[in-house]
Amino acid sequence: MIQNVKKVLAPIDFSEYSTDAMRSAWELARDLGAEMHIVHVVAPHHTFLDQQSTEIARESAMAEQAEEELIRIRKADFANSPKITTVVLRGAPAVKLAEYARENQIDLIMIATHGHTGPNGIIIGSVAEKLARNAPCSVLIYRRPNP
Repeated sequence: MIQNVKKVLAPIDFSEYSTDAMRSAWELARDLGAEMHIVHVVAPHHTFLDQQSTEIARESAMAEQAEEELIRIRKADFANSPKITTVVLRGAPAVKLAEYARENQIDLIMIATHGHTGPNGIIIGSVAEKLARNAPCSVLIYRRPNP
């Protein structure tokens, strides 16, 4: 039941879609008196062995940039609320988000229908779909209202 939700996970890739979903997740979490975990996952690119050090540097830079952005969002959008936890992970997004939800006893995940690929992207909602199938909790897929 929605009343038993104590922890909400809001994955974010910093697209408009995921930002809207995060804000809606906060409205729900706030109304329920729940905590909210905002998680960004830095996805690895497949590289050749001779490019591994470049990929590690790229992932580190992206993770650092994501951490800074999450700090900014927490401060600007949520007044540094103690009910907000921000985390940056590295790996396959759907897998890492499901693991995080399991390890942190998340009750509900609210994820956008699609992220950076946009509504016409090749892999529309692939993370949302995989997460809905494999998450240890309920997944609410947020769809932006049409303008």
